[in-house]
Amino acid sequence: MKYIAILLIGFFLCPLHSKIAPQTATLSNGLKVIVFQNPILPSVTVLTKYGVGTADDPVYLLGLSHMLEHMMFKGSSKYPKDSLDRIINSCGGFLNAHTNFDTTVYTFSLPAEYLETILDIEADRMENLELQEEDFLPEQKVVLEERKMRLGNHPLGKSSEIYRRALYTAHPYGIFPIGYESHIKAYTIDALKDHYKKWYIPNNATIVVVGPYDLAYVLPLVEKKFLSINAKELPVVDRAVEPDREGLTTTIEQENPKAENIYIKIAYRVPTLIEKPEAYLAMRMLEATLTGSDSRLLTKQMVKEKRLALGVECDYSCGRNDMEFTFNLILSPEMNVEKAEKFLFEQLHKFLKKGLIEKDFNKAKKEACNIFAFSMDGEAFLMALANSVLSGFPVEAISKYEDFLQSITVKQTHEMLHLVLEKPPIVIARFYPKGKMPKRNYQEVLGL
Repeated sequence: MKYIAILLIGFFLCPLHSKIAPQTATLSNGLKVIVFQNPILPSVTVLTKYGVGTADDPVYLLGLSHMLEHMMFKGSSKYPKDSLDRIINSCGGFLNAHTNFDTTVYTFSLPAEYLETILDIEADRMENLELQEEDFLPEQKVVLEERKMRLGNHPLGKSSEIYRRALYTAHPYGIFPIGYESHIKAYTIDALKDHYKKWYIPNNATIVVVGPYDLAYVLPLVEKKFLSINAKELPVVDRAVEPDREGLTTTIEQENPKAENIYIKIAYRVPTLIEKPEAYLAMRMLEATLTGSDSRLLTKQMVKEKRLALGVECDYSCGRNDMEFTFNLILSPEMNVEKAEKFLFEQLHKFLKKGLIEKDFNKAKKEACNIFAFSMDGEAFLMALANSVLSGFPVEAISKYEDFLQSITVKQTHEMLHLVLEKPPIVIARFYPKGKMPKRNYQEVLGL
């Protein structure tokens, strides 16, 4: 996501490519169509987004959207099981999918002449997916194994889940999109069918086409494949509202025998700004100004000069609802946690009072422009834009980069720092290798 964000920043900060503008249309059944055209591309990529993610799942079946993502590759009567792999392999293409808290996205990439084939597959499985018990039960085991691989066997898997729940005590963002093991085991084929019928409808979907074609070519093909699919009333999901912490900070500590270094995460609650282009890009510029490279003052001082950390970076997360801005530190087992955190907070306070380093801000803008220029000739840049639009960035704002270029200043980026630091962090998490966590009273008394 950070690479995508940098590319997006680069797009707005480089005035050489003002002609890039997606073409859009909406079918009578509510299906949205967005086309990013680059005539020199030999391939076409189709992204199909459904506006449903883990935060919309039934409360006792969290991760059901991710499970349905797996089942979407099991085929239909027109495209039976394993036929998608055969099609992809026969023409050297690529397919993938991912589910996050707010959306589910399917990616098809094939030589450009196969666009109609891709659209036919996506239209067919939007309406005619065959969900069978004989396919579901083995895939349920696959998802359980995926969870073990990603979280159960990961050195920081359990601690990351506890950290996530500390970030969100009520909101469904507090559980990873794959759900807990108990959720996965509770899935049923009937629950999947119900989920599919509710959410996989044209008025909850967006088709993005990245390739050599313009909308005049793409739209008739999309209408041919999708227009016969009827719209339905979308279900209403009332997500739990995350309560105000009222200045409370949760501290998490773990001594983890699987960890080799010390990991520190300091998270602040911040608003989701992705639908407000100027503020969103200013927040992304804050990331790049503070820790975008080893040359930034904060990183340079902590890593190179004072050797307080092996690495430091910040990360802005945004979704349909408010998420977090996080400072991530990696320390060697010999480094001092208290000194590293103290120095970080002192520097942030200094930036807050005196302003950001303008030299670092200007470097961040220049680097973003360079990355953009390097990426322009291929597909990666357009894909970055497409994914940003699917995440909520206004499609109509993409061609208005000059306004954003004028508005993204050191002062505005500094205002984003105020927004981040206006309240205490909501979570401070520290994960230590074995024998490196400071002894606490409860450990000393109990002899732990």
